[in-house]
Amino acid sequence: MVAPFLLRQIVFARNARPGARILAALLIAFGLWAAPWPAIAANSKPAATDGKSKPVVEKTATADKKPAADDDDSKDSDASKSTKTASKAAKPKPTKIAAKAPAQRADPITTNSPQTLPQAMANALRVVSGASRWGVKVILLETGASLFDTNGNGLFVPASNRKLFTGALALDQLGPEFQFRTYLYRTGNITPDGTLEGNLVIRPQGDPTFSNRLAKGAPEDWIYRDWVTKCQAANIKNVTGELIVDCQDWNLNDLAPKGWAARIQNDYYAPHTSPLTLNENLLEFKVRPGEKGKPGIIDFVPAAVGYPVINQTVTGTGPVGVFIKRSPEGAIVISGNPPTKNTDKIYSLPGDNPALFAAAVFRSHLLAAGITVKGALRISTQKNAVPAPTAENVVAVYISPPMREMVKTMMKDSNNHFAEQLYVAVSAVKTGRGGYSQSKAIEQQFLQRAGVNTRECNFEDGSGLSLQNKVSPTHVCQLLAYMRRHDAASAYFDSLPIAGRDGTLRRRMQNENVNQRVHAKTGYVNQVVCLSGYLTLQPSATLCFSFLVNDVRTGTDAIKGTQDRLCEILSLLQL
Repeated sequence: MVAPFLLRQIVFARNARPGARILAALLIAFGLWAAPWPAIAANSKPAATDGKSKPVVEKTATADKKPAADDDDSKDSDASKSTKTASKAAKPKPTKIAAKAPAQRADPITTNSPQTLPQAMANALRVVSGASRWGVKVILLETGASLFDTNGNGLFVPASNRKLFTGALALDQLGPEFQFRTYLYRTGNITPDGTLEGNLVIRPQGDPTFSNRLAKGAPEDWIYRDWVTKCQAANIKNVTGELIVDCQDWNLNDLAPKGWAARIQNDYYAPHTSPLTLNENLLEFKVRPGEKGKPGIIDFVPAAVGYPVINQTVTGTGPVGVFIKRSPEGAIVISGNPPTKNTDKIYSLPGDNPALFAAAVFRSHLLAAGITVKGALRISTQKNAVPAPTAENVVAVYISPPMREMVKTMMKDSNNHFAEQLYVAVSAVKTGRGGYSQSKAIEQQFLQRAGVNTRECNFEDGSGLSLQNKVSPTHVCQLLAYMRRHDAASAYFDSLPIAGRDGTLRRRMQNENVNQRVHAKTGYVNQVVCLSGYLTLQPSATLCFSFLVNDVRTGTDAIKGTQDRLCEILSLLQL
């Protein structure tokens, strides 16, 4: 150690000759190159610390779903969208601590019997047990026998595993073949010159498919464009009355889920629930400069004539920048100094009044086609205040895909918009008073029928973004077992992502032991990583499993790797 020390002294000495300094540096470099390198594991990462013994974990990590989602596998539930928005900025991930990566396991996975399975599962869990809190339950579907249970009755935030319950509720209450029907109709007569002496009315049911998600290649507002064509075919050229959205089957004061973190309120994956939808309830706009000292110009995309926002922008004053917030009443407030040159930047955030925005877009398309509506845009909530649609007064009707397809989109893409809409629409269709409270009451009755103790669990939304959702692995397995006996069993099973094949599991479990044998729902929000579903052992043997993981203080890859390893251990179970 003395020689290297002296050489370093020569290199950094102020009065050392250049030649000696260079020679010393070369000797040090040669010595380092010749020295044996310490063994470093291929996937190991150093622990991040704050100078103390405890690892540091960032507290700013947020849910990553698209939407869309909520899982790392798909990044977000709106991965198909190309617009860049202020709210779609990359979100920081937790700093990883040095946990052993499951990929570096020393012991190969071998076949297990029901007697040896518990020890094999426990060994796999030991790798990450110090950096997370796990609840695991595995049952044999055919007999109901519990094969493994660790903290199976503990309560956990389920993240998007919540969608397992939402999909089951929608299929149970409305049926796999149910289709939403959204009517556009008139309340008056049409004169020979094309004047509608009355109102145009939209009566919605909460259909989540008013976008191009299930109509690939179409504009996001294609349904409203089609309705303009239907109005032209009905010889409607101008409307003397109003454009009304009839929401009499909805409680508009009960459309806000509980337990959503304040930091996600303006994020694209947390859209507001609404009777009438457009573009998955995202409001998008551009901001152009106006005259100096005057407000900027806000252009909605698509155009939405008559939709109110609070425009506090001032052109040419202060640093360039556009800022978006909500007023205490929930209205959108846009402020700042617009860029002096027009840009293609599109700002996006959940709409504050999606039904009114959708109607404003429809009105804009009518106007572009030369059809004027003299009255205002209006939301009606009073029962029977607006006449009902009939065979004689209907101008157009949009019929959604079957419920089985909507649930499949929700599950495989982990689509939050579909989840929230379907959850609340259940009560709108069943009771004529759509809202979270009504849907929660209906769900509790359903869960009791499924054998789930509703006094032990709690749900406050449909997607799993709520941090007030609490459920145990036992509850999840009870639901999974019940749905395999349900009339909608095939629609439910087919809706789940398949390991190594599609949805949020397409890049996971590609090992031949588990590939395409696991049908399960992923779930990810801040410090929560979950996986629950079915594993097919053989045609006559299926496992129900639930891995709920909270308080994650390591990288999500370590948790997901352990979950995948558990599935592989289960796949080699011999009964």
